[in-house]
Amino acid sequence: MAAPKAIIFDLGNVLLPIDLSLTYEAFSAYSSFSSSEIASAIADHQLWVPYESGKQSDQEFRNFLRESLQLRISDEEFDEAFAALLLDFHAGVYEWIASLRSQFHLILLSNTSAIHAARFTKISLGPEGQNLFSLFHHVYYSFEMGVVKPDVTIYQQVLTEQGFSAEEVLFFDDNVANIKAAKSMGIVSFLIDPSRTYSQIQEILDTYVS
Repeated sequence: MAAPKAIIFDLGNVLLPIDLSLTYEAFSAYSSFSSSEIASAIADHQLWVPYESGKQSDQEFRNFLRESLQLRISDEEFDEAFAALLLDFHAGVYEWIASLRSQFHLILLSNTSAIHAARFTKISLGPEGQNLFSLFHHVYYSFEMGVVKPDVTIYQQVLTEQGFSAEEVLFFDDNVANIKAAKSMGIVSFLIDPSRTYSQIQEILDTYVS
């Protein structure tokens, strides 16, 4: 089994725990809709996709959700509610990623937004206050790329810009659709269980090293 040259990591529920229900509950406090109704509306109508694709500004997104979810909410309250889903990084994640950096070309590929990125990129995890993202050779955020997973163009852009063939890369994500899309391009991809992310990924990597 040939050792991979690069690893593409998803962020949410792979390296950074998230709980979407916390944001749905936070928004429901400012709306006549229940948290379950808000969750359904967001999922059924993909209300976050234009924003995470970089097609809406922060303010356009706030106003769009205010109207879509009947939110009576200030900008500051909105940002707090929207970011409620972001939990604490797992203990030891900085050291673990640092240990992989000498073995692999590390890439982060995340469907995310400017509001969220402004939060999680400021978190200091390294011994000298570094954030986790300083360890990656390249970081890709969907809102900066203008496209979201599972659109196959997002994977092709990463491969082209980083100079790897699909067969040289491992991809870890917690979303079935994202995994299927990557596999359709020949990328060796693994669906990650959020309850055992590091141990599962390390077990997979160990099979290549051994």
